[in-house]
Amino acid sequence: MTSEILQKSLDLKEYIVQVKRRIHRQPELEMQEFATTAFVKSELNNMGVEIAPLNLDVGVVGIIKGQKKGKEIVTALRADIDALPIQEMTDISDKSTVSGVMHACGHDCHTAMLLGAAKLLMSLREHFSGTVKLIFQPAEESLNGSTYMINHGALENPKVDYILGIHGESTYEVGEIALREEAYMASTDFFTVKITGMSGHGAYPHRVGCDSILAASNCVMAIQSIITRQIDALDSVVISICEIHGGTAKNIIPETVEFSGTVRCQDKHIRNTMEKRINDIIQGIASTYKCEAELEYYYGVPPLINSPEVTEIVRKSAEKIVGPAKVRQIEVPAMGSEDFSRYLEVVPTGVFARLGIRRPEMSVPIFHNDYFVFPEEALPYGMALFVQFVLDVNQ
Repeated sequence: MTSEILQKSLDLKEYIVQVKRRIHRQPELEMQEFATTAFVKSELNNMGVEIAPLNLDVGVVGIIKGQKKGKEIVTALRADIDALPIQEMTDISDKSTVSGVMHACGHDCHTAMLLGAAKLLMSLREHFSGTVKLIFQPAEESLNGSTYMINHGALENPKVDYILGIHGESTYEVGEIALREEAYMASTDFFTVKITGMSGHGAYPHRVGCDSILAASNCVMAIQSIITRQIDALDSVVISICEIHGGTAKNIIPETVEFSGTVRCQDKHIRNTMEKRINDIIQGIASTYKCEAELEYYYGVPPLINSPEVTEIVRKSAEKIVGPAKVRQIEVPAMGSEDFSRYLEVVPTGVFARLGIRRPEMSVPIFHNDYFVFPEEALPYGMALFVQFVLDVNQ
């Protein structure tokens, strides 16, 4: 039997589908989401939703106040709104009209689900107390948008008590909702190493005596050995060297070589040791080859850690919507990252949930792919979870 909230969401399916299609046709890259921001504001205004005065260039925070007497809890719901620099190759009716830009990660759908939730919550204000903050966030793909929203006060005035984010996931079928308590997604940090030696003729390397390519190559190999040789193989850590630059000709030993990579960690304590581990390796190897080494290390988003307490609340909300059999446990943590983790640093009582988007009869959607399609029939389930969570937290 379909739950009351899911049925109400299904009744609004045409609205959220049209919203999704409108945004999908006109995708915008990170921190350029001006038309999307204007559209979201227009829709919220039409619903009578208050817009928080946060002086944002892009992004929106809407505020809905419940009319029921009870606990004054502030619940935040988050959707991301940015697209990707990818040329869309699908043949869907709402195919991107912007050359080289498409919604290949479902952020248009997340936005549609949250706008649908806003519409439904406005009609249900007498059924919940407290305040709901609707966070439409830019620039998730660069992992900087949550910081932008936090710095502009999205979690303050009133201060947020609980926060829920939802993202599509092709591992699970449409109609399924997946959750994992505690450590779920990895941190993302980046580094660049510059090895400096001396340039010279490739025929006479002994006259140079400090080969930057040889030193850099050994650094790359040694850095990979941090995993399993310095860190337990059972700990979830990934180091990937993804760029190497050096040299201008086939017979010239270059003066400098640079390489860059990413570090992913599930454990924040291990994360805090990685910069020193890498620096120790490159300094030792560079010295061996009579070169010099410099390390630039950038700390990105922290690990995403879901609150066990709030995960249980979301699980019960999901069970009301789709039934216990379709609420799945995420068994294996992900090494991908999400800037939702920064919200959880400020509001640890929060959860990042997964919404199934796989259709059994269709090929599995591949995120960040030019043929990515988010099935529209999944939208009411995400919308319903947003709404049911608000009702359950404010009982």
